[in-house]
Amino acid sequence: MESVSAAVSKSRKHVDLAERAIPQHELRRLRKIALRMALVDSIHEKWREDEVVKLKFEGPQSLNMKRTHETLESRTGGFVIWRSGSSVVLYRGMAHTLPCVQSYNKKIQTSVNSLKNEDTASDDLSKEKRMDMNDPNSLLDELGPRFKDWSGCEPVPIDADLLPSEVPGYKPPFRLLPYGVRHCLRNKEMTRFRRLARTMPPHFALETESCKVFAEAMVKLWESSAIAKIAIKRGVLNTCNDRMAEELKNLTGGTLLSRNKDYIVFYRGNDFLPPVVANEEDQARQRASAAIESKLKASKSPLVAGTLTETLAATSRWGNEINESLNKHAALLKYLEKKLALAKGKVKRAEKALAKVQENLRPADLPVDLEKRSDEERSLICKIGLSMKPFLLIGRRGIFYGTVENMHLHWKYRELVKLIVMGKTFAQVKHLVVSLEAESGGVLLSLDKTMKGYAIIVYRGKNYQRPHAVRPRNLLTRRQALARSIELQRREALKHHISDLQERIELLKYELEDMRVNNQIDEEKLSRSFNAGATIDDTSEDEGEEAYLKVYDSGVEDT
Repeated sequence: MESVSAAVSKSRKHVDLAERAIPQHELRRLRKIALRMALVDSIHEKWREDEVVKLKFEGPQSLNMKRTHETLESRTGGFVIWRSGSSVVLYRGMAHTLPCVQSYNKKIQTSVNSLKNEDTASDDLSKEKRMDMNDPNSLLDELGPRFKDWSGCEPVPIDADLLPSEVPGYKPPFRLLPYGVRHCLRNKEMTRFRRLARTMPPHFALETESCKVFAEAMVKLWESSAIAKIAIKRGVLNTCNDRMAEELKNLTGGTLLSRNKDYIVFYRGNDFLPPVVANEEDQARQRASAAIESKLKASKSPLVAGTLTETLAATSRWGNEINESLNKHAALLKYLEKKLALAKGKVKRAEKALAKVQENLRPADLPVDLEKRSDEERSLICKIGLSMKPFLLIGRRGIFYGTVENMHLHWKYRELVKLIVMGKTFAQVKHLVVSLEAESGGVLLSLDKTMKGYAIIVYRGKNYQRPHAVRPRNLLTRRQALARSIELQRREALKHHISDLQERIELLKYELEDMRVNNQIDEEKLSRSFNAGATIDDTSEDEGEEAYLKVYDSGVEDT
C-alpha cells in the first residue's frame, strides 16, 4: 500500500509541476496537439510499398479519435476505411501511384486556374465558378503555400515566411474615401468587427518581424474579405507584435482592430479600393484631363475677362466703383446696427422678466414711531456692534425673506445685529438699509465702511416683540431673489453693451462720410453698397423669449 501511494503521489507531483510551469491555455493546446509532418511523410513512404497503413495512437491523439480521423484524411489525402479504439487503417486511394492520372489532374487544375484568372473581372460568371471563388480554401491557395504544422481549425492559413522576400514595385494601395463616409470606424462598428474576427480562422501564419513578405498578399485578400487575421507562430523568440502591427499598418494602410500575443487583426478601411476599381478611377481621371486639354486647345478666340479692355468698358458704363475698404466699412456698420437692434430687444425681454419676478414683492412701509437715542448712546452701541464677531452677510440676492428671518433669530439672544454688504455702491447700500429698516422693524444705528465691506448696525428697540411669523410672506424667496439679481445684472450689462455699440456706430458713420467725400462717391452708390453689405447670421445670438421669462417656483426653497 505504501508503494502504491508513493507512485500515485509521484505521478501527481509530475502533473503538478507541469501545471505550475506551463500556462493553462498552453497546456490545453499541447494536450490537443495535432499530427506533425514527420508522421505524414512516413505514411507517404509506406504507401509506396503498401496500399493500406495501420496506425495505433497513444497519448493525446487517442483521447479524441474523431479529430485524429479528420486530421489524418486532410493531411495525408487518404481515406480511413476502418477504425476501432485507438487503431486506424488508412487507405492511400485508387489514383495514388498512377502517374498518368496525376498528370491529368494537374492539367485540369492548371486549366481551371487559367480560366479563373481570365474571367475574374467578367460579370457573366456561372454559379459554380462564383461558389468556387467564394470558397476560402481556393482563395488561400491563390495567395501562397499553406502552413503545414498548423494545429488549429481549418482552413489552414498561409505560411507567410514562404512567400517571396521582396516584391519589386510594391506600393501601398490607392485609397479614396466615398462621399458621406467616415474615415474611421465608429465604436459599434469596431466592436462588431472584433466579434466577427474572434470566430474567424486566421488567414496567415507569421514568424519573422519583416512584414513586407506578405503585404501584397494581404492587400489581395482584402479584395474578397474585409478582415485579415494573422496568427503569430508559437515558440519563436524575440517577436515584437506591436512593431509588426505598426509596420503592417504603414505598408497596407489598414485599420488595426485588435492585437495580442497570438493574433493580429486588420480591417481594410472604409477608403479601400480594389485594384480593378483603382485602375478604372485612374483611367477615368486621365480621360477627363485629356478632354479638358482638348477643349483648351480648341478655343482660339481671344479672352476678354480680366483685361484692360473689360476694365475700361466697365468704368465708362458704371463710373468709379466703391473700393474694398468702403465696402468693409458699410458691411461692418450694418452688422453693428443689427447687433444694436438685437441688444435692445434683449433689454426689453430682460425688463419684462424682471417685472414678472417683482410681482411677488410687496414691500412694507417705513415705521412712523421710531425710537430716538442720544449721541452718546448711539456711539456706544455702534462701538459694541462693530466689535461683534457674529454677522449676517448680504450677497448678490439682496434682501429676501431669509435675511429678515435671520435678523429675528439674532435678536432672540442679543439686541444688536451686524450685517455686512459686499460688492455694492453706496447708493445701493442706502437702498438696502431703508428696506431692512422697513421690513424688520428695527432701528438703524450706523452705516460704516470696513475692510470686509459696508457694515450695518441695526438695533431691535426697547419694546421689541418677536413676530408670530419670523419669515415674512411679502418678500421674495431665495430662488426668486437670485432670479432678480440675474435679471438686474443682465440688464446692466446690456445697457453698457448698447452704449458701446452706439459709440462705435457713430464713429463708423463719421469715417464713412469722410471716405465718401474724399473719394467723390455719390449717395446712390453708397446706399447701394450699404444695403448690399455682408449679411451676418445672427441666429446664434437671437435667444428666444423663453430664455428670460422663466417660471420661478416658490414652493420648495433652499434653506
